[in-house]
Amino acid sequence: MRKHHTRHNNTVIRIYHAGMIYLFPQEIAEKYRVNDDKPVNAEDIFANINKKYTRPGALLRGLRVRENLTQTAMAKKIKVTQSDVSQMENGTRSIGRKVAQRIEKLFGVNYRSFLE
Repeated sequence: MRKHHTRHNNTVIRIYHAGMIYLFPQEIAEKYRVNDDKPVNAEDIFANINKKYTRPGALLRGLRVRENLTQTAMAKKIKVTQSDVSQMENGTRSIGRKVAQRIEKLFGVNYRSFLE
């Protein structure tokens, strides 16, 4: 039987901006790497990520990576399907209030952060 989902590298990098520390999946951060000595504006990076994944989706993915969970494991914890997690992370499905409140209860992240 073939394995349906493969596990991705869950390495995270730290981005320091305006006194805050952001943990970012390395596979996403690599897309924004520049090969020169010019500083990169963090707002530009986050704007591009928010456009692609939506802010709640990027937060959900970041939380999942931080907790070292697969989409399947995250889905079980928040009582949705793996497909739902994928769609929420990619911005094609919104994260409803009930799911956001489950996330808050499990991980201590304010549920309003996951609502658009």
